[in-house]
Amino acid sequence: MNRRTLLRAAALLLAAGILFSGLVYLFFPSGRVDSAIERLLEPQGLKLSPAVHKTLLPGLAWDDLQLSSAQGALLSCNRLQVRPLLLQLLTGRAVISGSAVIGNGHLDLRYALNSKRALDLSSDGINLSGIPFFKSVMGARTAGSLWSEGKLLRGPKGLSGDLKLEVRQLEFSGVKLGAFPLPDVAGLKTQGMIRVTDSRARLESFTLEGDGIYMRLSGDLPSGASAGVTPLYLTLEIMPKPDFLEKQKLVFMLLAKFMVSPGVYKVPIRGTFLKPVIL
Repeated sequence: MNRRTLLRAAALLLAAGILFSGLVYLFFPSGRVDSAIERLLEPQGLKLSPAVHKTLLPGLAWDDLQLSSAQGALLSCNRLQVRPLLLQLLTGRAVISGSAVIGNGHLDLRYALNSKRALDLSSDGINLSGIPFFKSVMGARTAGSLWSEGKLLRGPKGLSGDLKLEVRQLEFSGVKLGAFPLPDVAGLKTQGMIRVTDSRARLESFTLEGDGIYMRLSGDLPSGASAGVTPLYLTLEIMPKPDFLEKQKLVFMLLAKFMVSPGVYKVPIRGTFLKPVIL
């Protein structure tokens, strides 16, 4: 088979893929997508709005998307778009691209259905004050700019890889998990990593360091279709300096049962993502 024949075969394959995708796109009702999402979210007490709509190129999009529960809004974004990457079909890869505009920030990902490199994700400029989850679920006021980057590879036992996290100038106040509050903090330097091994996610360490205080959050993270109602197993270590402790004496009096040594508190966080509690 000569080069010209190979090029013709590749062109025919690409044309067939585009034609097939176009026909599926034209005749597949978007209402079925809404129904499938509803069936997935409803058992967790979640709702996604508004309805999805098709885009000019083969793909689906939501404008002014909001994910909510009985507690109120959890996540929102200006626009979320999902589409197949047709040119990837030439290499035999089925790849879905997703992008979200969240205020002045963005989140982008690529998910390959049939190759070793399964997921590439990056985000930047997402202001935590624009994520209603913290207010609805924790009663907190938050600020800070989120950056993340990572990739996952597909192996015989599932997905594995790392996701790096950083929040610039993190601050939060009014956090309450169940009956226990957390100290108010501002101007924190943070960095962390989520490690995925055989499709199981773990927050290896998320460190928060500020004036007079050091904290570290770690533990197993729920993943999969029912992550919202899967039990949490996280531990927050809090190490305040004497001056900081004195300024927020009442908070640390309430957390006294979790003190494992002078100036070191180890706080267990349980419940679920939608209802985290300190036990």
